[in-house]
Amino acid sequence: MTKFASLIAAASLALFGGPAAASTLSATHTLTQAGTVGSVSTLQFQVTQAGLFDIYTDGPTIDPVLYLIADRDGNGAIDASDPLIASNDDSCRVGFRSFCNQAGAWHNSLIEAQSLSLGTYFAVVSDYSFSVSEARSGINGRLGETQLVGDVTTFVTSARYGARGGTVAPVSAVPLPASGFMMLGAFAMLGAGAASRRRKRSA
Repeated sequence: MTKFASLIAAASLALFGGPAAASTLSATHTLTQAGTVGSVSTLQFQVTQAGLFDIYTDGPTIDPVLYLIADRDGNGAIDASDPLIASNDDSCRVGFRSFCNQAGAWHNSLIEAQSLSLGTYFAVVSDYSFSVSEARSGINGRLGETQLVGDVTTFVTSARYGARGGTVAPVSAVPLPASGFMMLGAFAMLGAGAASRRRKRSA
């Protein structure tokens, strides 16, 4: 493979290559006040190998409520037709599992040993109280009520289940910007120019 071809391959991998699958995935979001888009945390993930999974929260200051929703139509958005797979509030109590930490004066949430097939899912979290309709809308609608705010981390893991565990990968909702295609074009032009100069020198 020529240096030019290697450069194009590396650029393509960097721009288009998907994230590697793993047994554990996590994301941290800072929740804002009710009535705002930031009042709900959504971790979108893809199950790349079916298995058993724990989905749980680590909210050091909020009282997390957790919903797991499947992206049935695969369009990357939570729709009314996307089924609720499971939900939980307060099951991840300190001392119950080694990974369960305190959530302020309350408890974190845990969906335990959930069997998931191949596909895309959403782990949706907000401060109590938080309904499934609000999870679908992406906004905690408790206007006029006090809502706890701050960081919450959502975990998806199959690490506890050995051979029965699956793998997951993050799903990016950010499309490749036009600058990415321009960068590939620039690499192509540079490579073509270099090849032309080499031909002239050898003539």
